Amino acid sequence: MIEYTFAAEIAEEDKPVILESKIYKQWLEASEKKFNITKVHFASVDYFSKRHEPLFIKLNATAFLPDGKPVHGIVLVRGHAVGVLVVLHCEGKRYLLLVRQPRFAISETASLEIPAGILDWSGDFRKVALSELEEEAQIKAKDSELIDLMDFWYKGSSEGFAGSCGLLDERIRLYAIERSVTREELEAMDGKNQTYTDENEWIRTEVLPYEEAAHKFIDGKNLIALFLYERWLEAQKVYY
Repeated sequence: MIEYTFAAEIAEEDKPVILESKIYKQWLEASEKKFNITKVHFASVDYFSKRHEPLFIKLNATAFLPDGKPVHGIVLVRGHAVGVLVVLHCEGKRYLLLVRQPRFAISETASLEIPAGILDWSGDFRKVALSELEEEAQIKAKDSELIDLMDFWYKGSSEGFAGSCGLLDERIRLYAIERSVTREELEAMDGKNQTYTDENEWIRTEVLPYEEAAHKFIDGKNLIALFLYERWLEAQKVYY
């Protein structure tokens, strides 16, 4: 039986909302399979702006390995996410379709990233990947076009890679998609603005030559997606 405590600023009526939230139950189910958890203290919770559902949960757990050794218990629970590397082929050259958006946490007003998003409305990685492609990159794609880089690399043994395994529960499942486009289509994809005021998202698409884009990446999911895509190309015996 886990003993639960809550920070003073967490309202009484919010406690069952937190305990029954999808992201917390998902994390707890996975953790209890491998650790003995005796206490969980909820330090803070952030909610979606349009619905009273936890977006981020910061907690501190008292937990132990099966042999009784204690483990570091601070966790920022946010659930899983997807990312899609968009590779465009035009006139014999390769390009990447990326998005720029403000990232306050890393002090960047225009962070360069692959289209990505959290599983906030569905537990289906592929559906969310297709949705993010349409929303952020303005690309309508079929499920059959997605290259599952996680299945290719992990052979079904992992849902995704951990971006910051000392703090976040998040695992990011990565995909790639390839498209052949005309010069006119390529130019039309560059510089599109999307505004989502509900979650304070200000997104602008950017098309860059493949190698040039790679040298501008600081976001970890970009680099890992690129690495896995390159390994996938080698496995297909495709060389550029």
